[in-house]
Amino acid sequence: MISLIKLANEGKIEKTGAKPKLPIKVEGVSSKTLDVYRIPLEYLYYNDKNGRISTGIAEYEGKINPVSDTVDSKYNDMVAEIIENSNKNALKRTQKSIEESGQQVYGWVLDDGRVIDGNRRLTALRNIHKKTGQTVYFEAVVLPFSYSNNSERVKVKQLELAIQMGIEERESYDPVDLAIDIYQTTAGEDPIMTLADYARDSRMRLTEVEKYYNGAVYIKKFLEFIGAPTTSYEIIKESKSWSLFYEMGKVLKKEFGDDPEAQVKKNETMESYFGVILYQTHVGVVGNTARTHIRDYGRYIVSTTDNKEFNEDVQDIVEDLSESIQDANVVNYADLTKVLIQEDDKISEFGENYNTHIRAAKNGESVEKFIKSIRDNVKVFQDLNERNGLSGNLHYNEVSTKQLKELQRYMRDLNIASKELFEKYGKEYQ
Repeated sequence: MISLIKLANEGKIEKTGAKPKLPIKVEGVSSKTLDVYRIPLEYLYYNDKNGRISTGIAEYEGKINPVSDTVDSKYNDMVAEIIENSNKNALKRTQKSIEESGQQVYGWVLDDGRVIDGNRRLTALRNIHKKTGQTVYFEAVVLPFSYSNNSERVKVKQLELAIQMGIEERESYDPVDLAIDIYQTTAGEDPIMTLADYARDSRMRLTEVEKYYNGAVYIKKFLEFIGAPTTSYEIIKESKSWSLFYEMGKVLKKEFGDDPEAQVKKNETMESYFGVILYQTHVGVVGNTARTHIRDYGRYIVSTTDNKEFNEDVQDIVEDLSESIQDANVVNYADLTKVLIQEDDKISEFGENYNTHIRAAKNGESVEKFIKSIRDNVKVFQDLNERNGLSGNLHYNEVSTKQLKELQRYMRDLNIASKELFEKYGKEYQ
């Protein structure tokens, strides 16, 4: 394994003369001891644990070995393609800028060549090298850390978050990437931070970090529900369904406790949520409309006494859908849409149940709103009566005879109308 620091000490890697500024305080290093170097591309490799790209390469887990081009270029070529496909326009802009003005922002790499920050710049430089055949260098700070050392890995993650999320100019994370990164960093197979740590280093609110974490939990449960590989995050991205899991996580956390009985109800509701997501995916409801629908589901059904009845009504349909999708061995979004078309009858049956419950719940809410408006108006007149017929600081010496007669007329009309309405309501329930 190469050591960039050793190569630098041997004079084989040149300094640019620039002095980096650490975005956060990191034990063991300081800006004074760090330099920016011109590093040959063949010494570098993409960080497979970087939150921005980890979901894209997750499906290759166990099949690839993160190494530099000096060992095998296949890994870097594969990741470069993922980065390019994720945002081709952004890569074109970066590449054009470097071609015209050179690399303006340095990257951050570890001693063994693992790139902590600068994926797009590295990809653009690789493209320029292929295009021109000229020797191209990646300008970056070399950190004296190893990813294999757990305590140093924590420092690396802190720097990654500070660099990529603590600066406004940085491109926003894809929400699925961010959610999975939060999950993997705080609760995956090898957690290195708490949610509070992540919130602090990323400069996010803890409550928001928790919402993203819960969304990731239900993404993983959904992939299990449909029998897809647990790393098939592209299904969520391509179906544009992230917001549904985000909203789902908020409602389930709010409505259900931690006791065993509540957990049973929570799991039943979770699967009903999955049914709603599959239904919306099938009928092509995405974006703001999909988010509105899932919020309506949480508001009008999950958060009401109707939730139990709805779960019972759709339970068999949801279970049948799960079995059918699992039997189809879904691995990507195309597979999922195909099997949903085949299961159109089940999806339609679920949709009929869903729409029936939603309509009934909304009608019920309308009645409640109507009753509340009447109740509020009655309170107004009760307050008037308690205050001798006037509101606020008004006194009768401020009211003219003409105005008093006008008030009497309104009270008389109100009395007549209320009597007529009372009789109408009485006839309805007799």
